[in-house]
Amino acid sequence: MIDSPVKEPRRGGILILVVMLLFVMFALAALLIDVGMARLTQARMQSVTDAAALDGGWQMALGSDETTIRDAVASRTDELFETWSPKRLEFDGGYDLDGDGILESSQTINTNTIGELIRPSVNRNINNEPAGDIVLGNYDQALIPDGLPGLPTGYDRSPSFIPDATDPNSVLVRLRRTDEQSIPGGTSDGNLPYLWSRGSLLGFGLKGQGIAVRSETIAKLSPATAVGSATNALLPPVLSAAIPQTEVVSETFSRASLMTFADSPQVGATVIDTPNATLTGIGYLPIAKQMSSGQWQVIGFMFANVSVDNIVPSTPAESGFTHANVTSNLGNIPGLSDELVEANQSLSGPYIARAPTLARSQQINGVSP
Repeated sequence: MIDSPVKEPRRGGILILVVMLLFVMFALAALLIDVGMARLTQARMQSVTDAAALDGGWQMALGSDETTIRDAVASRTDELFETWSPKRLEFDGGYDLDGDGILESSQTINTNTIGELIRPSVNRNINNEPAGDIVLGNYDQALIPDGLPGLPTGYDRSPSFIPDATDPNSVLVRLRRTDEQSIPGGTSDGNLPYLWSRGSLLGFGLKGQGIAVRSETIAKLSPATAVGSATNALLPPVLSAAIPQTEVVSETFSRASLMTFADSPQVGATVIDTPNATLTGIGYLPIAKQMSSGQWQVIGFMFANVSVDNIVPSTPAESGFTHANVTSNLGNIPGLSDELVEANQSLSGPYIARAPTLARSQQINGVSP
C-alpha cells in the first residue's frame, strides 16, 4: 500500500495576497480621488470661462468698444472667483527623489497655508496675442480640423479661429492651472497637486508635476432670430416696420422703402408689403425678404435710428442701451424652412443685430496646451 504524500503547511499565504491586493486597491482609490478632484476643478473652471465669454459676447453684440469687452470678461471672472476658487495646498518637508528640484515623496500639509484661495486675474491681452487669456477674433466652426485645434503643439486655433480685434465675431477666454511661464498675453497658476496619490508608487516625475488643468471657451455672435420685450429703459424696443434686405445689403437705408410690420418679432414673421411712412424711433428694425412663396417674411434684424428724414444704422451702445434682449437660437422657433434659416445665417455686416452663443466649450488637461 502506497502512503499518500504529506502536505506541506502553507499558513499565511492568503494573508500576504490579501495585503498585496489591499495595497493595490488603496493605490487605485487614491489615484481616482485625485483625478476626480482634478475633473471637478476643471468643470468649475469651465463654468467660469463659459460665463465670462458670454458676458464679453454680449458687450460685442451691443457694439461696445474693445476695452469694454475685455473689461466685461475680466470683471465676470473676478466676480465668479469671489464665490468659488480652488484651494492652494502647500507641503512641508519631503524629498527630491529624482534630483529635479521638485519634492515627490509623501509630505505633510502646511496647515498655516491650507485654505489660501487662488483667484486668477485674467490678463486683458490688449495686444490680442493668440495664446492670451482673452482673445478677440473670427470663428468658423466649419473650419475645425479633425483633431482638436492647436494640440499638442500650442494655443494656435487656426484655421477655425483667427485673432482679429478690428472686426471680431467671437471672444475666446482661457483659464489655466498649468504652471506655464511667460505666456504672451496670458497667465497661469500652479498645477493641481497630487494628494492621496503622493504616497503611492506613481512615477516620481508625475507626483512632482501634479495635474495640469485648463478651460477654454469661445462665444460667437450669430444673427439675431428673435427680439424680446423692452420691459425697461435699458432694453431697446422693436420698431413696427421692416426694411427690405436689398436696402441693407446696398446700405442705402431709404425710409421710403419701409414696410408695415405688426407680427411677433422673430424670424419667419409676416411682413405686409405696404409703405410705413410715419414710423420714427430707435431700436431693432426687422429685415424682410420676399421668399419663394411670394410672401415677405422677417429673416433678421438691424439696429437703427429712424427719423422723419432718414434711417441711420447704429448700435445699442451708441444709443445708450446697456443690455441687449435678442437671441440667436433658431431652435426656439418651430417650423422654419431651410430657405428662412439660410437667409438668416447669410446676414452679415456691422449693422446686423447679433447675439452670442457658446460655439466651443472645451476642458483640456494633461501636459500639452
